[in-house]
Amino acid sequence: MTKISYFFIFSFLALSALSDVELSFGLNSDSIWRGIDQNNDNPTLSAEVEINLENGFYSNAWIESCCDETVGYPNREIGFSTGYRIYPKEKVSLAFVYIGTNYPDSKKDNYDEINFEINVDGFSINIFKGLDNFPNYFDLEYEFSVNEIAYYVSAGEFKPNQSNPESNGLNTKYGIRFELFEFDFEFFYFHFNSNGNSSLNDDGFAFSISKNLNY
Repeated sequence: MTKISYFFIFSFLALSALSDVELSFGLNSDSIWRGIDQNNDNPTLSAEVEINLENGFYSNAWIESCCDETVGYPNREIGFSTGYRIYPKEKVSLAFVYIGTNYPDSKKDNYDEINFEINVDGFSINIFKGLDNFPNYFDLEYEFSVNEIAYYVSAGEFKPNQSNPESNGLNTKYGIRFELFEFDFEFFYFHFNSNGNSSLNDDGFAFSISKNLNY
């Protein structure tokens, strides 16, 4: 984890008394990252804390038992993000976020990104700028709700990693989110199409269940 990550962590912890804090715990049927199956169809556990300040700054940290696809792969992910969000108009938001993703048992896989997000009435554009030669990523998503059920569709494209030039590709995702018995549920279908190696193509269904606690 970089020094800037530690700086933001301690800054937000110091300010947490003046903010809203949300804890969440989840069970996922698989770990899908930008259309790629990271856990060989195995379930994962996750936990996350998010801090929101009244002035628009926010931060979150998470841990997930993901990525154990093969021997030698990292078997847990720890991440941190911090950003600033504004609402220039009703149903319009802009956000600028730093994201650091870390793998304690495989530090060579650590990566950092800068994310710029525009959201207009359920339609969002995300632009991710990879740092230290990590590839860039871009996605579009549209979400709408009917009878307290959220439906969404997204599509994204990322450039190849220098160490794995065949990993670039397109991904799509179609899903629903809803709350039942004070738990949050998500079901989705994902598809990944590699531009460089057809053996990396993948698709399937996945789901998650999570519980949120607000303070």
